[in-house]
Amino acid sequence: MFGLFRNRARDAQIARLYDQILAQSRDPALFIEGRVPDTVEGRTDMMLLHLFLLMHRLNDEQGEIREIAQGVCDRFFAELDRAMREMGVGDLAVPKKMRKIADIYTGCSSSYGNALHKPDNEELTQVLLRNVYARDEARLPQARALAGYVRRASNALGDASLASLASGSLPFPTPALGESA
Repeated sequence: MFGLFRNRARDAQIARLYDQILAQSRDPALFIEGRVPDTVEGRTDMMLLHLFLLMHRLNDEQGEIREIAQGVCDRFFAELDRAMREMGVGDLAVPKKMRKIADIYTGCSSSYGNALHKPDNEELTQVLLRNVYARDEARLPQARALAGYVRRASNALGDASLASLASGSLPFPTPALGESA
């Protein structure tokens, strides 16, 4: 009986974290100032990026917070599956598309993680230019600004306590991506 209440509480935590990731990935500044393509792919890229940021922060944690993080990841992919079906993607095509997105997430997570371990943003800028901006060199200023935002977000999540994160509070900074960012 007590497990049932614990699962409800954990589901609520997962929902709050998922909703914050979703809200942050839809911030208009990403698409207007940051010039991320406002397409299904561009929006998916931003959701994957923000999911990565949370998972990167919780990567080395153990126990219940790790279970919550996995729950957020599972919810993300379940919602993506549901959205594809609602958009009319055929039942036979959905698993193939989901595998492709999971592969993209894995590759991006590795690239973003490696780049965040560097002291400057140059590699992160190049990774974002490749993954978000389809290698469009004209978007280099936006990729640089986005790299700065990603670094600030990673640092803010790194400074947040586990209790704060577990409660569903993600301290994402404002994505200031204009020319002065």
